[in-house]
Parts: sequence; C-alpha cells; structure tokens
Amino acid sequence: MPKGLYIRNGIYWARFKVKGHEYRESLRTRSEQTALKRLAALKKAVEERVYYGAADPISWQAAVVSWHERGPRAMNLKPRTFDRYVTSLAQLRPWLDDKELQRIDVKLLKTIVTDRQRLGVTNATIRRDMTAISSVLAHCADMHWIEDNPARMIDRSRFKEARTKIILPRSEYLEAVFADPSRFMDMARFAQETGMREDEIAGLEHDRVDRGRMSVTVENTKGNRVREVPLTRRALEIIDQQPRHIRYRFVFWSGDGHRFRNVPSRFYAKVSRAAQKAAREKREFQRFRFHDLRHLYAVDYLRKRRGSLYDLQQILGHASIVTTERYLDHLTTDERKAALFGVAQNEAQDQRFAEEKGGGNG
Repeated sequence: MPKGLYIRNGIYWARFKVKGHEYRESLRTRSEQTALKRLAALKKAVEERVYYGAADPISWQAAVVSWHERGPRAMNLKPRTFDRYVTSLAQLRPWLDDKELQRIDVKLLKTIVTDRQRLGVTNATIRRDMTAISSVLAHCADMHWIEDNPARMIDRSRFKEARTKIILPRSEYLEAVFADPSRFMDMARFAQETGMREDEIAGLEHDRVDRGRMSVTVENTKGNRVREVPLTRRALEIIDQQPRHIRYRFVFWSGDGHRFRNVPSRFYAKVSRAAQKAAREKREFQRFRFHDLRHLYAVDYLRKRRGSLYDLQQILGHASIVTTERYLDHLTTDERKAALFGVAQNEAQDQRFAEEKGGGNG
C-alpha cells in the first residue's frame, strides 16, 4: 500500500501528518491511481493552509460540538428545531466527520444532496439537512473560524416538500388503537378533539386552560404565534381526567411528571401493536399517524359546519389558507359552500333544531 493511503470498505482513504496533526479523509474512490492524485492534492491544500493560513484547521466534529454547546437559545432556535438539527447532523456524519471546515464547500454540499436523493431521502429531509449544516457553519463564521457560509449558496427552495395525500383513519382503526387507555392515549383523543399538534399538546400546562371561555392558549407553536383553540366538552373532560402532578404543571405527563417526548414514534408503536393484533385475527387495519388525528379534526369541523374555512385556519394555526383548503376535498358540495362562505351551525344549534322538530311531530 502506498504511503499515506489505506482502505476502508473498499474505499481509499488519506492519512498523513502536518505539523504533528494527523489528517484522515475519504478519497471517495476505489482506484489506487485516482487515490494517489487526490492524496497529493489534499496534502498540498492542507500544507498551504497550515503553513500560510491565519488559523489552525478546525474539524467538522469540533465545530458541531461547539455549536451544540452554544445551545438553541443563543442561536434563536426552538428546542424542537434544535433537536431536529441534531438528528440531521447525525445522519450526515458519513459525509462530514472526516472533513475540516475549510474543506466544506458548495461542491461537497451538492454531492451530499445528490447522494441523499439517490438514497431515497425526501426533499423535506434534505432541506432540513442543508439548514442544519448552515446553522453550524453560521456559528463557525461567528467564531471567525471561516469567512463565509457556503450552505447559503444552496437554494433550499428547490427541495419543495411534496404534499402527501390526506387519508383519514376509519373509526374501527381508531377504536383498535384507543382500546388501550393511558395518559398518553388521552393525548391522542385530545388531538382528535382540538386539532392541536403533538408538541403543542405535550407542552400544554393547566394555567393555559380557560374553562370559562372553553379554550386553551397555545404558545409553543410551529409559526411562533400565540393562538386560541376552542375546547369541546369532551376535550375539557379529557383534561379534567388527568391527575395533577405535585411539582409540574403539564396537563399530560409521564411517570416522573415531565412532558411526553417522541410523541409520533410512541404513537406509531401503539399503532404497530394494533396492526399486529389485527393481522393475527385476520382483520383489516391501516396504519395512521398521530398527525392524522389533526386532519380528522379539521374535516370533522367543516363537515359539522362548526365554522368557516377561515375559522379553521386560525384554529389550526396555518400561515396560509392554501394549506387549510386541502380539507375541502373531503367535503360534499353543500359542505364546501358552507366552509367557503361561512354558513356555520354549531352542535348545540343542531341539537335544538332536532328537538324542536321532534316535538312538533309528537
């Protein structure tokens, strides 16, 4: 094996020292001849930077550690967003762990995008990958480790998130999953009654519940805007069924009193068990997500004419009415007209009308 090269999983890697610091980097080739050329170019670039550059090289791993230690608050990131970036950065380690900051350029980032697309990664995830990298590089620029942030040269608008078709879970599927009562499953029932997102429900505290106005104040929102969400009687009953923890104020809490974490994955585990049971009993069952309960609420809201499409937009916290308009596909012609033009009847009005009609016939 030529000096400065070694093989890992059939791929040639560079290994050499400059001023006592060891450098290792994948040369991304199975050809020894190509590897030797890339090794020479890499070593020359490192030597020029080390001997003539203003600063010692900083590894990507060290940069990520520094970024993580700085924390979400200092970078004006929500904890939830910060955690998602951490997940993205972990998935990107094969491309970046052996790199120094100065070796991360637009060409490398485009390679990462192409490789991720070939692996079948969704556009939404790729866009988050690039945003996570950009966040780390912006921190590095603040630390004066690099002059520019190359991730800003990547047009992330190209990676538009494909709209998934909304498929509402059937009542028998819901019953199969809800058959196992718990505080966690109460969260799912609450989602179906309010249309709130999983993180909004997990972070809900008792002092944000207004029983007089039959609503809750939601502050930890996706769009970072405070909004009011109306409560049904059933939603309020679910809240009242929750025992209060002696120290913490969360409405829905785990064994130690803290809020529930990883709600989507925990719910998926519940759904998977229901699916396995249905398979053993040879019953039909279609998996669904926690987020589908929000869709179910939205369609039910419009079908029962509890308000207009624009009322629903405010309740769900959609920034654009276009997002809310997707639910119109699940309505009849009359229901669509009521949703668009604001012809609303609440459940109490429907009930009074039914009672009056029944009394007249009696």
